[in-house]
Amino acid sequence: MSAPTTEWTDKIATWRHSGLSIAAWCRKNSESYYRFLYWRDRVPGVQCQEPGKFVAVTLAATPISLECNGVYVHVTAGFDAGLLEDILSLLKRG
Repeated sequence: MSAPTTEWTDKIATWRHSGLSIAAWCRKNSESYYRFLYWRDRVPGVQCQEPGKFVAVTLAATPISLECNGVYVHVTAGFDAGLLEDILSLLKRG
């Protein structure tokens, strides 16, 4: 691996273990959000699926925040599960 790839592999691993959103991690670490996205999409082995695809999530605890391709969804206790399903269906089609 090249030096930048190794560096970004480490940064992405640090972000994943931080529990922070990408934006929050970048602010905290003085990194460019867009550079982070660039490397996240290019570092081998960090993508768990194709961009723009949704995965099934079982909510064990709330609140929970999700991010996918710039779309943010924040779910709190007492949320309307049917409404969340409708929103996710719309996002899948878009």
